[in-house]
Amino acid sequence: MSITAELERQVAYQRELTQKLGWRYALRFRSAMLASRMGLHDGVLLQLHPANLLHPVELRINSTDPDVYRQVLVEEEYAAVTDQHAKVIVDCGANVGYTSAYLLSRFRDAQVIAIEPFPANAEICRRNLAPYGGRATVIEAAVWSHNGRLVLDHAGGNEWGVRVRTARAGEAGGIEAIDLPSLGLNHIDLLKIDIEGSEAALFAHETDRWLSRVSNIAIELHDIECQERFRDAMANYHYTLSHSGELTICRHITPRC
Repeated sequence: MSITAELERQVAYQRELTQKLGWRYALRFRSAMLASRMGLHDGVLLQLHPANLLHPVELRINSTDPDVYRQVLVEEEYAAVTDQHAKVIVDCGANVGYTSAYLLSRFRDAQVIAIEPFPANAEICRRNLAPYGGRATVIEAAVWSHNGRLVLDHAGGNEWGVRVRTARAGEAGGIEAIDLPSLGLNHIDLLKIDIEGSEAALFAHETDRWLSRVSNIAIELHDIECQERFRDAMANYHYTLSHSGELTICRHITPRC
């Protein structure tokens, strides 16, 4: 790419950010992205209040938070599901709560259960969702096919990509694992799933225990195994399929007769 083309691309991107965030927050966001890439300002928190949120959110500069912020709040990847009616939303893999905050801001009478296993993320998530009061519940746990204990696997991971796995011999599981029926919900209007490969376990077996209660799904599928498990589980249901960015979206899910 030529220098001229790159400059034009950067100007267009800054214009888009300014339209979505306002010039002040656009500049702060670009500064945060630059600092993150350069490894600067470790541990520094930035507070941003984009126009598409009811309340401000925190962002850790030297982390993957700027990337999640861009995907959820700048590119608005989840705008594709806001045409649905949603009063009960479950956010599996809530990270620091940007998606939950976005959906709470779009669905003003909705309740969100945000589930996040990584303690550092869950702490920020609680703070980001606290202004929504009783409409938001944060559970520090990993969504799995059954209840139990898991291990955080940091190999190759970061704040965005840390995975959970079953404990090996001699390991003590330090992370609570919960299945969706344990939430005690009669119905889920929107189920968001971004759990870094754990969807392979979630959709492995006995999905009818909870899938029949879900109307819409927005899921990020991370590898071939996840795609196959998801496809096999959804074979028992009618739905309308679409995509938004990295998301696979299934609307109007109903069991096949």
